[in-house]
Amino acid sequence: TADFAGSDVTMAASEQTAANTACGSTALTIPITAGGIAITYNLSGVTSLKLSAATLAGIFDGKIAKWNDPAIAADNDGANLPSTPISVFYRNDSSGSTSVFTTFLKSDAGSAWTLGASKTITFFSGAQGAKGSAGVAAGVKQTSGGITYVETSYAKAQSLSTASIKGEGGFVDATSATVSTAIGEGFSVTGTGSDLAGAMKYASMATGYPISTVSYAIVCSKYKDAAKGGLVKSYLGYAVTTGQAAADGLGFAPLPSDLAAKALASISAIS
Repeated sequence: TADFAGSDVTMAASEQTAANTACGSTALTIPITAGGIAITYNLSGVTSLKLSAATLAGIFDGKIAKWNDPAIAADNDGANLPSTPISVFYRNDSSGSTSVFTTFLKSDAGSAWTLGASKTITFFSGAQGAKGSAGVAAGVKQTSGGITYVETSYAKAQSLSTASIKGEGGFVDATSATVSTAIGEGFSVTGTGSDLAGAMKYASMATGYPISTVSYAIVCSKYKDAAKGGLVKSYLGYAVTTGQAAADGLGFAPLPSDLAAKALASISAIS
C-alpha cells in the first residue's frame, strides 16, 4: 500500500516474498539512519543510572522488583537508590524496538534472559503494555518508578532520563556519536548484491552504545511506475548524503561513512 517502508528489523522470508510480489521485482533492504534504544526511567532524586544487560533482564522479566535491589546497587556503586517499586512498561504492539531490545538481552544477558527475542514478547504479568513509542514513553513519564525501552528520539522529545548501558568497555550513554560508533563496531551486511540487510553483533560493542540499530528503508529494485521510482530514488539519495546531517537533531545518528556509501550505491541502482 506504500511506495517504500521503514523498519528497524529485516524482513522474514514470508515478508520478503510478499514485498517482492508487491513490487513485481526484488524488494531491497537498505540502511538509511541509525538509532539507539534508550532505557528511560522516572525515579525521583536519581539523575544518573547505570544498568548492565543482566540487571535489565532481571527488571524486564519481573525478578527485580524494587529500585534498591542489590543487582541495581551493584551497577551503581555508591548511589542512593530508593525502595520505590519498579513499574515496567513494554510495547504491546508488534515493534522493531522490542526486537532490538530483546535481541540485545538475548545476546548480552545470556541465561539471565529467558523470554526470547521477537517483535512481540510476552512479558511478566505485572508489566504494563502500551501502544507505540509514544505510549510507553508517556507511561514512564507519568509513573514514579517507571522504566521502559524506547527510541532515543522519543526519550529526547519527552525529556526522559536515560540510563547508561554496560558494553564490553564499560557503561556508555546513548548519544548520536556513540550510536554511530556502535554501528561501525557491530553492524555487518548479510544481504547480497544491492540488498544491505544486516545484523548487529551486540557483544562487540567496545565503545559504542550497546543497544543500537540501523533503520532501514525497504524499497523496490524496479518500480512499476518509473516516475515514483525516480522520486523514491531521489529522496533516499538525499537521505543518505545531505540528510545525514539532520539525524542528531532528530534523536537519531548518522550512518558511518562507509555504510552510507554502500547505501547510496544500492539506491543509485533503483529504477
